[in-house]
Amino acid sequence: MTMDKQMHQRAIDWLNQAADLLRATLDSPLQVKQKQNAHDLVTEMDCRIEDYLIQQIRHYYPNHQILSEEGQGDVFPNTEGYLWIIDPIDGTLNYVKEKNHFAILLGIYYNGKPVAGYIVDVMNEQLYYGIVGDGVYLNHQPLLPIQIASLETSLIHGNVHLFIHNRYQAREILNHSLGMRHYGAAGLDMISVIRGEAALYLSPRLQPWDFAAGLAIFTAMNYKMTTPTGQPLDLLKRQAVLACHPAVHSQVLDIIQSTDSEANNNDN
Repeated sequence: MTMDKQMHQRAIDWLNQAADLLRATLDSPLQVKQKQNAHDLVTEMDCRIEDYLIQQIRHYYPNHQILSEEGQGDVFPNTEGYLWIIDPIDGTLNYVKEKNHFAILLGIYYNGKPVAGYIVDVMNEQLYYGIVGDGVYLNHQPLLPIQIASLETSLIHGNVHLFIHNRYQAREILNHSLGMRHYGAAGLDMISVIRGEAALYLSPRLQPWDFAAGLAIFTAMNYKMTTPTGQPLDLLKRQAVLACHPAVHSQVLDIIQSTDSEANNNDN
């Protein structure tokens, strides 16, 4: 499915409006609630940004489906036809505590296949997007990533708990690399791979809205995003995600699969 130019421009306009709103209200008092625990927060701005994007999609594309983090989209979406997948604030904890290192994520899919993905690094005013069949861009200029030669000469990004508990052979992957970094926002960690600043990003449990935008961009640039066992990602399921530069994907899979431990190979 070729990306409709008008749809693409509308998506960019909506995301720019949403990012402007977040920056403009950054110093305003926030209503913050816990979802599952103190690390899992939601603010009224999460809901406000999500509501704004959904209203725009519903107005222009009433027959399209929407999957969104805060639950204002379709109750039981499927992958037939167009599916928009939204994370209104990726890195809400960073947004609340740091006022930095957070993003807006949007993926557009058709019949389960990626069409386009968008990641807005809000505070740096950087819009990354990839259109499958066309390429990847940063602020409308073709993105030329830093070249990755090997895992041994590269940094990696990953969830800290992976390394503490050594899930998916995380420590062995780390030992093969130059070191680990972590933003605490999946979209920004994926940007590091997209830019070539890191060879990979590994997380034990991401929701579809955490990885859908990145998966579309990775597809557009012929990078690899799979489960840690090399399986395709399910757009409607929470799962472990391995996002890699193609030069290191096979090597990392070999490291992960070098153990028979069920704890290290559980994608649930």
